Order: sequence, then C-alpha cells, then structure tokens
Amino acid sequence: MVDLFLGRSLVCNNRDRVEYDTEREIILRLQNRILLLFFGSADCQRCQEFVPTLKDFFKRLTDEFYVERSAQLVLLYISLDQSEEQLENLLKELPKKCLFLTHDDPYRRELESMFEVEDVASVVVLRPDCSVLLPNAVSEISSLGTDCFHNWQESAELMDRNFMLNEEFDDKKMRSVTDPIRHLKYKVKTKKRRRQWG
Repeated sequence: MVDLFLGRSLVCNNRDRVEYDTEREIILRLQNRILLLFFGSADCQRCQEFVPTLKDFFKRLTDEFYVERSAQLVLLYISLDQSEEQLENLLKELPKKCLFLTHDDPYRRELESMFEVEDVASVVVLRPDCSVLLPNAVSEISSLGTDCFHNWQESAELMDRNFMLNEEFDDKKMRSVTDPIRHLKYKVKTKKRRRQWG
C-alpha cells in the first residue's frame, strides 16, 4: 500500500495541516494498516448524509476515548470537488486524523479510475498489500458500524480457516462446536483433573 502513495504528499486534516511527503513518513502512516479511500464531493447530497456516519465509525475505532488501542486503520479523503473551497467545506466535517490529497494533485483522478469509482460517496477498502478488500463499503459501514472493521481485519490477515482437525469433532465432551477452533486459536491446553484424596 505504501508504494501507491510514495512520491505523493498526504496532508493531515488538523489545524496545522501537516504534510507527509517523505518515504519514511508515508511508511509510518500507512504500513500494516487497512486503508479506507473515501471518494466524495461537498456538492453531493449522498456524501453530506454519509460523512457523519463515516466520522463516527472512524472515531470509534481510532479515538482513545472509545478504544484502549487505536485500530490499524487510515482514512484518506480523495476529493472529487470542483474547487478548493468545496474541499475545505467537506474537510471541516471529516475527522481530524483523516488524511487527504490536495485539490491540485492530479493523482486524485488517477485513483478514481484505478479503483473504478462510478458514483460518490464511495469507500474503497484496501488491504495492507494494496489489494481491494471491498470496492464500496458505504452500505456496510452504514448498516454494521464498527463490526465490519473486525471482518475486514480478519480478511486482511488472510487467516487460513482450514486448520481444524477432523478428529477433534469426535470428542463428545465439547461444550460447543467452536471448541476446537477456540483451543487452536487461543492455544488452550486441556488439563486432566486429578483427584486428590485428603
């Protein structure tokens, strides 16, 4: 994912408008994270309605007020606005930790065609290796909220779900069908109880 933005200038949506343009800064911001590319425009009614939902979603996963440790998630606003003023208007509504490309950066349009964005508001979810996890997550974010991030996180890790051994189902003392998975996932060792006579 880092390769996608090397040589570009990403700006943080804070008061100081900090620019990340060196290779090291971009790697620190994007490496090993799920990236949300939010394609939007200030004059789009659908975007105006979706932005509060997206802001709440992002804050609940990255703000220390809601979570103990910030999620490995980056929100990057790709403006499809016609003017700098429209870009600024929408940035006021987006989270302060959000990154964006400047209005005069032609790479915005390249990204739009690269990810085949046909309508706004659109959120393209990218894995850390830059492959597309979800071409448009607007409906998923709206309906599932932060729960969808956990699904993405699991998918981005490319967990092999075929690790369960068949013979583990022969054990009649299982509390549930998911016991073998839990035992393997959390490395729980079953201990045999010894009777102590005393």
